Amino acid sequence: LCDRRQRQMCIRDRFLGVLYGILGCSLWGFIYIIPLLLPEYSPATVAMGRFTVYSIGSLVICYYCRKTLTLLTTSDWIKAFCLGFFGNAVYYVLLTKGVRLAGVPTSGMLMALIPLNVALLTNRPGAETTVVVPWRRLSLPLAMILIGLWIGNIDEFLEISVATSSVEYWLGFLCSFGAMALWTWFPIRNSQWLLKHPNVSPLAWTTAQGASMLPATLLCYVSVNFETFLHGGAVLGQTPVKFVLLMVAAGLICGWAGMALWNMMSARLPVALSGQMIVFETIFSVIYSLIYKQQAPKWTLVVGVFLLLGGVLLSLKVFRDSGRKVSQPN
Repeated sequence: LCDRRQRQMCIRDRFLGVLYGILGCSLWGFIYIIPLLLPEYSPATVAMGRFTVYSIGSLVICYYCRKTLTLLTTSDWIKAFCLGFFGNAVYYVLLTKGVRLAGVPTSGMLMALIPLNVALLTNRPGAETTVVVPWRRLSLPLAMILIGLWIGNIDEFLEISVATSSVEYWLGFLCSFGAMALWTWFPIRNSQWLLKHPNVSPLAWTTAQGASMLPATLLCYVSVNFETFLHGGAVLGQTPVKFVLLMVAAGLICGWAGMALWNMMSARLPVALSGQMIVFETIFSVIYSLIYKQQAPKWTLVVGVFLLLGGVLLSLKVFRDSGRKVSQPN
C-alpha cells in the first residue's frame, strides 16, 4: 500500500512538473516577439531592460519570502547570481546576437542540441540526478526530439547562404554556441540545486536569482546605453512608454513568472528529463511568431511539433517506468 501511494505521488509530481514546464515555456515564448515590437532598441538594451525589471520585481517579492531566504548561505547567493545572470541575461544577449549575425538556422541547430547535451551529462551513474535509465530506452525519444526540431525548421535550414569564411558569421556562431553552452549548464545546475534543497521553495529560489543580479543588470543596462546617455539621449529610448510597458511584461510575466514555473518543474522532474522540456519554448515561440505574422503553419512545422511532443511524452513514460533512485548500469 505504501509503495502504491509513493508511485501515485511520483506520477502526480511528474504530471505537475511537465505542466509547470509547459506553462513556463509558454511564457518564455513571448520573449521572441518583444524584440520585433521594439526594432529601434538593441538586443542588449532589451535583454538588460527585461532582467532589470525582473530583478526589481524580485527585490520586492523578497519581503514575502524573507523567512526562506534566510536559510540561504553566502555560497547559495553566489550560485543564485551566477545562475540568474549568466543562465538568463547573458544567455539571452548571446542568443539574440547570434541570430542577428549567423541567422536563425545556425542558432536553431545549436539550440536543438540542448536536450541531448543535458541527457548526456546527467543520465549516467555518479551524476547528481535522481533517476538514471538505460540509454537504449532514451534513444528513441531523444531522436524524435532532434528530428522534430530539424523538420520543424527545415525551410530555414535549407536557406543558409552566409559564407562560412565571413568573420561576422563565425562571430554569430560563437555567440550561438555560447548560448547553447550556458543553457546546457543552467538547467543541470539549477535542477540539481533545487533537488538538493527541498526546504527552499522554487518561488524563493526564483526570487533569490532575480534579486541577486540587480546590480549587474542595472550596470549592464547603463553600459550598453552609455554613449546614448553621453550625447543627451533619453534614458528609456525613443518610445519610453511602450518600452516600459513591454519591459514590465517581459520582466515580471516572461521573466519572474516563467522562471518560477520552470523552477517548480525542476524541483519535481529528473534532471535529464527537465532539460528536454526546453523544446516547448521553441514550439511556443514559433506559434506566437506565426500569429504575429498572421501566417499559417507549414506541414513540416506541424510534423515537427508532433514529433517533439511525442518525444517528450515518451521520455516521460521512460522515466516514470524507471522511477527509482538507484543507479543502473547502462
